[in-house]
Amino acid sequence: MSENASGADNQQATSLMQKREITPDYLCGLVDGEGCFYILATKKFGCEFQISQKDKKILEQIRLFLKCGYVKSNYDKHKTWVFVVKDIKSLSEKIIPFFQKNQLIVKKEQFVKFLKVVEIIQHKEHLTTKGKEKIRSIKLGASETTR
Repeated sequence: MSENASGADNQQATSLMQKREITPDYLCGLVDGEGCFYILATKKFGCEFQISQKDKKILEQIRLFLKCGYVKSNYDKHKTWVFVVKDIKSLSEKIIPFFQKNQLIVKKEQFVKFLKVVEIIQHKEHLTTKGKEKIRSIKLGASETTR
């Protein structure tokens, strides 16, 4: 019985992939497995959302679905592609609202940290020493609040 359920699940996933339909649940699952909410806190401070995949067409569909970002080669030995969003406007107006409405499971904590840093950058606090310290603290996982 579990074999049939598993086979049905695989058939449904294959059908979804062939039709190239992106749904909020599909995107959340993909991001939980293959996505990343990067916080840059070295010489430059910023945020970047990425999803890596071997199938470029899926990433192009995600780009169209979210109406932002771009797809580029990942330049790795596995010949993967990456969907990237790094401008603050798209992050704050497209990516963050999407994941506030459609909950992640595995990457939830990473997303919460990312959200805090995007807010700091939106308010230009990242240009101050105190703001940079807040971002580093959030990235390292300290429990300091950002407000």
